[in-house]
Amino acid sequence: MEKKQERKGNDSGSGSIQQIPEECLAKAIGLTSPADACRAGAVSAAFRSAADSDAAWEGFLPPDCDAILERAVHLVDFSSKKELFHDLSDEHVLLDDGKRSFGLHRSSGAKCYMLSASVLEIAWVGVDLYWTKRSDPDSRFSKVAELVAVCLFHIHGIISTKELSPGTHYAAYLVFKLTHHASGLNSPCQRSRVDIGEQLVRSAHRVSLHPCNRACSAGNDQMSMMNGGTKLHEHEDEEGGGAIRYPCPRTDGWLELEMGDFHTSTSVDDADVYMELRESEELQWKKGLIIEGIEIRPKN
Repeated sequence: MEKKQERKGNDSGSGSIQQIPEECLAKAIGLTSPADACRAGAVSAAFRSAADSDAAWEGFLPPDCDAILERAVHLVDFSSKKELFHDLSDEHVLLDDGKRSFGLHRSSGAKCYMLSASVLEIAWVGVDLYWTKRSDPDSRFSKVAELVAVCLFHIHGIISTKELSPGTHYAAYLVFKLTHHASGLNSPCQRSRVDIGEQLVRSAHRVSLHPCNRACSAGNDQMSMMNGGTKLHEHEDEEGGGAIRYPCPRTDGWLELEMGDFHTSTSVDDADVYMELRESEELQWKKGLIIEGIEIRPKN
């Protein structure tokens, strides 16, 4: 009996985790990561309470999260900061009259955006003979842009670094799909690039909008990508012209092509990130491209 009483006294002593105020635990957990916060909830009841608290999850949300959500098309309802974080990491919300979407990167909490086709600069997009804007049941946006027929194309979008999370390695992805009659989109002359303001930081690549058949039979790496992995489809040109990037399947049924990557400064700055894809050398007819938008998210 004496030994049991002694052990009980030690458990409730000054060294017990139960004696640490919840606000201190929440502050400590808030200095980790969203994944660590979820794991901390399994340690004990005290940790679970602190790990679920608004004080812990406030630090994982962007400082301007409330201001961003004020631009949402529909009211974003949530009962806790933890629930809000998981909702935004599970699914984007539409902003700015549905012209762009916003979400959070699950492992880091960094901001993610997608610019819809309606806010991208697309050459000849206003001419029905070349492009048409229509609804698509698979798109998060009300309109997508479908290529009817052009000899050359030029697509670009712009986002300010002040809208993104500081100190983060980002990549820009063209999100699209192809119709059954798509053609003329496998030219080796297609180019993508990403520039940041006047910093002379450029990420330029040879790309193909048409999936590579050789990549689709490449084995485990390809299966990883098809199951939501983030590996890059990149293969050497058989004619020795350097590596060509190819699109990857997404879990939402679209394809994505990495246009380039960049780093944001650790301080809040205001520089434009310019994202471009063009093909203006081979004047063969191109058709069957459906553009949803350009997604900007952390590069894993």
